[in-house]
Amino acid sequence: MKTYLFYDIETSGLNPAFDQVLTFACIRTDLDFNEINRQTITIQLRKDIVPSPGAFLTHGLTYEELALGVSEYAAARHIHALVNTPGTISLGYNSLGFDDVFLRFLFYRNLLDPYLHQYGNGCCRMDILPIAVVFRVFHPTGLTWPHVDGKPSLKLDLITRENQFVTSGRAHEAMNDVEAVLGLSKKLAQQTDIWNYCLDFFNKTRDDVRINRIENGFHIQSQGFKVGLMMSTSFGSQVNFMAPVVLLGHSLPYKNQTLWLRIDSDDILGRDVDVKETFVIRKRPGDALIVLPPLERFWHKLPETSRQSANDNIEKICRHWEKFFGVIQYHRAYKYPFVPNIDPDAALYQEGFFSAGEKKQINLFHKTRDGQKQDLLTQMTSPRIRILAQRILARNFECNADQTKETEDPLFLNRLRSSLKEDQIIGYKNDVKFNCQRGLQELEELERSIINPNQDQINTLNWLKTYIENQSIMSPQTE
Repeated sequence: MKTYLFYDIETSGLNPAFDQVLTFACIRTDLDFNEINRQTITIQLRKDIVPSPGAFLTHGLTYEELALGVSEYAAARHIHALVNTPGTISLGYNSLGFDDVFLRFLFYRNLLDPYLHQYGNGCCRMDILPIAVVFRVFHPTGLTWPHVDGKPSLKLDLITRENQFVTSGRAHEAMNDVEAVLGLSKKLAQQTDIWNYCLDFFNKTRDDVRINRIENGFHIQSQGFKVGLMMSTSFGSQVNFMAPVVLLGHSLPYKNQTLWLRIDSDDILGRDVDVKETFVIRKRPGDALIVLPPLERFWHKLPETSRQSANDNIEKICRHWEKFFGVIQYHRAYKYPFVPNIDPDAALYQEGFFSAGEKKQINLFHKTRDGQKQDLLTQMTSPRIRILAQRILARNFECNADQTKETEDPLFLNRLRSSLKEDQIIGYKNDVKFNCQRGLQELEELERSIINPNQDQINTLNWLKTYIENQSIMSPQTE
């Protein structure tokens, strides 16, 4: 049976590879939105996480609440089972842009298949935010849409308030937001034709078919190029969340990515524009980027300036086709930079799928009783599986770490206390894990910026200050 799993998460910060899911709330319904069950999972704050004060001020979780939660390993296995229940369509609000990425890394570092819920057991994913964009632009009368400073807003809490959806908690509380998304989905689905049309954007096969059906907008050297309309909140309300784009083709290293050049900006082929600096949008089938054909009823929703810029840029592309072909060649061949010192927690994309041999080691690890998992470390031949398993044990179980150089500081707590550059923990974007120094800096900035804080904010800032200061005790000397 197909079911929807509406879900939301709250996290310790904004980095999906290094920050932690703290709460996972979900409501499972049938396809008519009748509730089947609901649950909230609260997760203990890991000792190798420096909490982001900004995140905690937003969701309002307290240390006392988190202390009553389960371990991350137990939560990861539970959540993995939920989203992989046969026939599950997991969805949220900006879930593909935020929540699902966090889940992917949560699963990976806990030795669970990070992609299975996208295709296995009849499961798939959706996102209500892009659907809301379509309704906001093409069928705005179905809802009361909020405005902030005279500009349209797609913030879930504001939509919930304007339309009086029934929720049971505060905004940015996971279950409250799940209830809000469910209420919004029920309302949007009343327009059956538009709702069903939008559902197909998250079906990889149908999304591909729709793009393939777009007719060529212009030709160069007997080669046709499709012109479409891409929709995304990232484009902003000033252009009605839309941008005209040209399909450049498929990425050669990443076969599931199509490449799109936005053509409503300034001269994209100017003399001073380096092809390496040309911004190209990468889209995967069934993701949160919606592409429409340039039909008049769609094209007319673009601002006049965008339409004029698109037409001008197409003319320039045809005149300077050699440089345009250079842009295509560069971006089709482009590969993401290799990060030589990437931390194992963040190596999902760089290391790729688990091999068959690694899956055997992983399955044995999960099946072995908790008290005996430690004994498996010496049997693991895959370096990344051994390191990730080590970290699972250090984070979730009371056990003696294997006495190897790799595990002298398995959770790199000393490096989190350090402000030295050589102690930075590097992520997949060559970014840096949030450490004690940055946590205290952010805390000071918030304390200065919040005018007349309420008691809850004061309590949150006080415990965060004490907590992070305790984490940073015995910090290595800085230069």
